[in-house]
Amino acid sequence: MIWHEPPASIQGDMPHKKNFTPGHEYMGTVVALGPGVDEYRIGQRVTVEIHAGCGQCKRCREGMYTACHNYGLNYGEVDKGHRANGFTTDGGFCEYQVNNINTLVPIPDAMSDEEATLVVTAGTAMYGLTELGGLVAGESVVVTGPGPIGLLGVAVAKALGAHPVILTGTRDNRLKTGLELGADHVVNVRNEDAVEAVRRLNGGKGVDYVVECSGAPNAVNEAVRMVNRGGKVCLAAFPHEQVPVDIAHIVRNNIYLYGIRGEGKSATHRAEAFMSQKRFDATKIHTHTFALEDLPTALKYARERIEDAIKVVVKAKGATARRMAAE
Repeated sequence: MIWHEPPASIQGDMPHKKNFTPGHEYMGTVVALGPGVDEYRIGQRVTVEIHAGCGQCKRCREGMYTACHNYGLNYGEVDKGHRANGFTTDGGFCEYQVNNINTLVPIPDAMSDEEATLVVTAGTAMYGLTELGGLVAGESVVVTGPGPIGLLGVAVAKALGAHPVILTGTRDNRLKTGLELGADHVVNVRNEDAVEAVRRLNGGKGVDYVVECSGAPNAVNEAVRMVNRGGKVCLAAFPHEQVPVDIAHIVRNNIYLYGIRGEGKSATHRAEAFMSQKRFDATKIHTHTFALEDLPTALKYARERIEDAIKVVVKAKGATARRMAAE
C-alpha cells in the first residue's frame, strides 16, 4: 500500500502524507465498547475487515460495501461515509483502534494471532468465488498468480470442492506452496504457455472459472482464453497501466468478467469458518513475523520479497497484535 500508493486519497493526497496511520488486515482484542454495543465483549479476540460502508447507499444495501458510493468521504468524520481501515481511516499500526462492529469477525481461541491476520486475505479469495456465482464440487478453476490472495484462492476453491484446481505463476517455491494448499496442478509460465498448459491439464478444454490474481499486463487476455465458452473470470488484481483487451473474443464466446474490490458480502465470515474448521491451513503463506519497532524492515521484506516473503506479519508487544474498541 505504502509503496504503490493506496487506492484512495484523503483531501486530494495520499493518506500517509496526512498524518495518517496505515496498517490493514489486522486482528486484536476488544478493550472497550461503544454505546449500545452488545455483540462483542471485553477481552474477545477478533479479526478486522478492511471496509465498513456507509450502510445507506445502493451498493451497501446490496452487501457490496467494498464498492460503497461514499468511498473515502469519511476522513475526520467517522460517523458518516465509507471507512476503510488502513486506507481512509487509521489502520492496524495504531496503539488502539476504533472499529465499526460490522467489520469485526470473532476468532476462536485455538486460532493464533498470525493466522487471524490471514482471515481477510482468505475472505478476498472467497468473495471472488462468490461473485463468480455458485461454485460447486467438480467445477474447474484456474488461479493465476501465487501471491497471498491467489494462494488462498487455491485453498478456498479446493475447500469448496472444485476440481481440478490449477495454479499458474513464475515462482517455483510459491507454486509448491500452492500444491500444499490443494492445487491439483501447477504451471510455471516461464517454462510453458499458460493457456495451452491449462487446456491440456483440463482434458483439452477450457475451465469453468479463472480467478486472476497476478495483475500482469497480459493476464486478462490469457484468462479469457483459459475459460470455456460461457465461462467466468474474476479480476482480483490489476496492472498499474491500461492494457488492451480482446473484447471480440470475450463477446464471441459469451465470457463473463467480474471485478472485485476487497472482501464484500461477508465473505470474511465464511472464510473464518473454513479456517476454524481446518478446511485448509492458511498459515502456509505466513513466512515472516517482525516486531512493530522493526516495521521498516518488515515493509522491505514484503516489498522486495526477501527470503521469498509472502505474508509478513507485524506484531506489537503483548499477547495480541492490536487493541481495539468496538462501536
